[in-house]
Amino acid sequence: MNIFYDVPSEQWNHNQENVQLYAGAANGEIPFKEDHQDQTLVPIRLFPGNRVLVVGILTSHDHKKELGIGGNLTLFQNLSLYLLDHGILAYVFTSESLLSQPMNGFIFSSETRSWNAVTVPLPDIVYNRIPKRGFEASSRFQQLISFFKEQHIHLFNPCFLDKYLMYEALTEDGSLARHLPSTIDLTKPAQLSDFFHFHKHIYLKPCKGSQGKGIYTLLEKTDGTLQFSSLKHIESYPDFSSFWHTNKASLLKKGYLAQRAVIPKKLNGHRYDYRILVHYENGFYKVTGKGVRMSQTQEITTHTPRGGKLFPYQHLQTRKLNRKLSDIAQRCGIILSRKFGFLGEFSIDIGEDTSGTLFIYEVNSKPMQFDEEEIEENRLLHLKNLFIELTFPNQIRK
Repeated sequence: MNIFYDVPSEQWNHNQENVQLYAGAANGEIPFKEDHQDQTLVPIRLFPGNRVLVVGILTSHDHKKELGIGGNLTLFQNLSLYLLDHGILAYVFTSESLLSQPMNGFIFSSETRSWNAVTVPLPDIVYNRIPKRGFEASSRFQQLISFFKEQHIHLFNPCFLDKYLMYEALTEDGSLARHLPSTIDLTKPAQLSDFFHFHKHIYLKPCKGSQGKGIYTLLEKTDGTLQFSSLKHIESYPDFSSFWHTNKASLLKKGYLAQRAVIPKKLNGHRYDYRILVHYENGFYKVTGKGVRMSQTQEITTHTPRGGKLFPYQHLQTRKLNRKLSDIAQRCGIILSRKFGFLGEFSIDIGEDTSGTLFIYEVNSKPMQFDEEEIEENRLLHLKNLFIELTFPNQIRK
């Protein structure tokens, strides 16, 4: 069977006579129409009850981009085409398009290699890929959340994660305590002073940052002076008071945390971190991708946008390491989903110190695309399987 979009009537139809077909959370009917000449065909594999699974990829409006679609368009394109190939109707939408009557969305055409605005059914699942934290804090986003609940629509990954709130949640549970470097919320200068003088070397990270943006290190040197370093600059201060007086306004305004600096294990003279991708599957959180990022031009962060490079995980992996990463992923998924809402997909940045202890640096509820092609292929497969599992729990996946 195929379904197609009839442009004049702005309606989805299917081409198999004497078959009833329904789609989306509202269980809207897709009627039969014999004439589909010169229309866009979408192959659909029927799920139980003659139902088409519909996935909506939620992003925000961006007037600078094509059709006003914000976010990672390459990821949206790859995912939507993959889902369509597996019989799942997938489209991108914004809050504005959801509130329109009828609802509008954007489907990527493999033929024209472009996005097309079409009328779409309500999704069964909303894959939250809103790119900016500010929108998630808005009243409009809260209206969306309420609407999804009213319509019994699955919200896949409800929000960005705040680094300090993540640390608090993992600390409260206790099971991952040995994998968490000491961390404080940078709001009380007296507390920060004590924290710094105890550890001598700390990281200052924006609670709501990503990709290594805005990260600093503060180090007490042997002569008692302080070295304050960013990815591009180094400043010196005679004591903590002078450092705090100069930098407190910007640090407090942007919402930073302070974290004990882990002495990293190095390879070829450079620090490295593990990047693992995790997906929920049948009650468990499964590691579906493992990568390594190694610093090159600086030793503060390993992020590739900050000069880091890829390194083959296979060169470092052991059965023991694989087991440790799996255990961390499982506990993170359980704890953070319980605290913030269901996380079907997330990534973890994990460092390793000179003794071989693993430390959780960050959990990202909206992972960027991995540079490793095999990880991205695995990601699409597991997202597809999970979308099916959430909507049709008894459906066999292939």
